Amino acid sequence: MKQTGFDDDHNDPEAQRLVRAIERFMRIYRHRTGRHGQKVLADDYQRLDGRKIEQEPERFIEDILIKPVLESLGHEIRFRPKGFAGLEGRIPDFTLLNMEASNFGEVKTPGSITNAREEAVEYLEMATDRPLFGIATDGFTWVLYTAERGSGPLYTRHVPISKIIRRINQEQSSTQATRKDRTKLRELALDFVNAFGPEAIEKQLE
Repeated sequence: MKQTGFDDDHNDPEAQRLVRAIERFMRIYRHRTGRHGQKVLADDYQRLDGRKIEQEPERFIEDILIKPVLESLGHEIRFRPKGFAGLEGRIPDFTLLNMEASNFGEVKTPGSITNAREEAVEYLEMATDRPLFGIATDGFTWVLYTAERGSGPLYTRHVPISKIIRRINQEQSSTQATRKDRTKLRELALDFVNAFGPEAIEKQLE
């Protein structure tokens, strides 16, 4: 399958928008989560505690990270969609309305990507629509699965954005007021755009 390369200038605006979306996320995250949030960033096995942020962690991540990240790539997202053939009334966490292929995503709190992957694969195996793709994410790591006609779900891409999140967290923690160079952040963001942008996903299903 042909994939968009890192040197594709078309994707640079999307990469910039992604970086800005994560910057906004981190400002809210730092304010809402305090020291607890910093521990989660420092430990891949530490999970957000809803009692600390006074909100269910998955909804918190959906509102301030999942939705802005996907919209920065040009996606239109709907949470708690219904009516997927084969799911027996079960409701995924989200779907992307701008994509022609049937699709859905599963969201878990940071540190729970394994749980997100297991649930996404289960839904993909149950769903009867083809072609189909699914996204599993805990906000910090994103995994793409595809299922073409006559096949079950196939692991396709795995892209963490935790490096971008942690770099921006370090910048916002700094007492220096100078503007940081965004080149490295945009390079990291391009990897995500080239996996989860609308055109990139469509190419995976060709």
